[in-house]
Amino acid sequence: MKVGKPKSKRVPVRLRHKIEKASAAKQRKVKKEAKKNPQWRSKTKKDPGIPNLFPFKDKILAEIEEKRRLKEEENARRRELAKQQRANGETVTDTLENDVEPADDEDLEDVSEEEDSMQVDDSNPMAALLASAKARAAKFEQKKSHDEEAMDEDDEADFERFDIEDEDGSVNVQRDSSRKQFDKVYKQVVDAADVVLYVLDARDPQGTRSKEVEQAVMAADRGSKRMIFVLNKIDLVPPPVLRSWLVHLRRSFPTLPLRASKPAPNAKTFDHKELTIKGTSETLFRALKTFSEARQLKRSVKVGIIGYPNVGKSSVINALTARLGGRTGTCPVGAEAGVTTSLREVKLDNKLKLLDSPGIVFPNTPEGGKNSKVEEKARLVLLNAIPPKEIGDPVPAVTLLLKRLSATPELFQKMIDVYDLPPLHNVNGDTTTDFLVQVARKRGRLGKGGVPNLHSAAQTIITDWRDGRIQGWTDPPKYKPNLTESSKTAPATKGGLVGDQKDIVKEWAAEFKLEGLWGDELAETDAMEM
Repeated sequence: MKVGKPKSKRVPVRLRHKIEKASAAKQRKVKKEAKKNPQWRSKTKKDPGIPNLFPFKDKILAEIEEKRRLKEEENARRRELAKQQRANGETVTDTLENDVEPADDEDLEDVSEEEDSMQVDDSNPMAALLASAKARAAKFEQKKSHDEEAMDEDDEADFERFDIEDEDGSVNVQRDSSRKQFDKVYKQVVDAADVVLYVLDARDPQGTRSKEVEQAVMAADRGSKRMIFVLNKIDLVPPPVLRSWLVHLRRSFPTLPLRASKPAPNAKTFDHKELTIKGTSETLFRALKTFSEARQLKRSVKVGIIGYPNVGKSSVINALTARLGGRTGTCPVGAEAGVTTSLREVKLDNKLKLLDSPGIVFPNTPEGGKNSKVEEKARLVLLNAIPPKEIGDPVPAVTLLLKRLSATPELFQKMIDVYDLPPLHNVNGDTTTDFLVQVARKRGRLGKGGVPNLHSAAQTIITDWRDGRIQGWTDPPKYKPNLTESSKTAPATKGGLVGDQKDIVKEWAAEFKLEGLWGDELAETDAMEM
């Protein structure tokens, strides 16, 4: 008999699709009939047991087996006692009570806790896993809370002078929570750094400064640390304003302008010619390199970067690492505040290490006195120091923005042109409501029935301000020397300059070789102003 060729197991596509459709139809039918079935079915799923990838599976299984063995031995012992009691005519309870030794209160508490944590069904390994995990979690939380309390006490003693109170005497919640969360990391950066780069926003350098922090850095480690102001986001201010701020800030500390990143889409920027991303980052790198070579340390020079949230600290690190076409995106960045949440160390070369830190709302007392809680939060919103999700009411920030831009008619008109709005109506001295209504209609921020959503419109304005679509900046204060010739060697005063501040700035600038960095003309101007 001739054996035929084996048939192929390949199924035609048409038949395969037909089978799949029939199977799906049958499953739908069975599911539909099961819903109509009045018979009761338990919804509790079968215990899958302990997962194989669980790291403590062997230990938990051993504990379960040990408990089962101990329980069997206990039952056997009880049966033997029962037999003896029946033979002697005694009761079971009396014998068992006599066998139990008296225990202390502490022992009873420990036993009760262990029984509560281990009193599970031996036949259910998942329940045993859950009980074991709860017991370990309770011990860990108890130890963690004890350590945090001890660390909080130390931090409160170290940063006691940084507490800020409102007019009613209550502590500022937003700033205090930020300080409590990140002060430990900030203190680590300042203690470990040889050079501190204080990053400031070019649109409001004075608002992102803190005299207390500057004095704390200068006093740390017996005054051996160096600090440089880095004026970031210079493309959002015109050249004359940038020049004025450089002259003003260089009276206190050496200051370098920096353009760390590209602007946001549709941002209104200014051209500073030679002050490009590559040029400014290379200049900053050369200054740090000069300082490290002058120190001649056997270890790497550590450069700590501090500043308010969203001033561009991580962008400064990315600009330095990518200055020669190197790696980009070393540190994650974003338009919103709070991207960096922990300490990060980046190696620049064999002699330089950068320490990135989370943004901190440093204590800053305005010249005109303390602000109210609403005004202070509005100021922080305009500084982009608060993430959008944490902004409860953005309307006060818009009011403050209108107030600032109204002082300069040119800037106010540019903001009106951004949204292509008609002239605003002043109703009882309030132009904010009309402005928000007009913006809501232009940007489609309307609710039911065409009612303008003022909250959404205000959030849109804050976003446009953050990304530079709305132009605005502050002018440097007029220079008022508060030190006479006879008091140049006086110690530092609160809110003022150090007596030998001029000599300190010149000495530090010489260590970094910053004289005439952007032309002899600017250097001469700095010398004349100082």
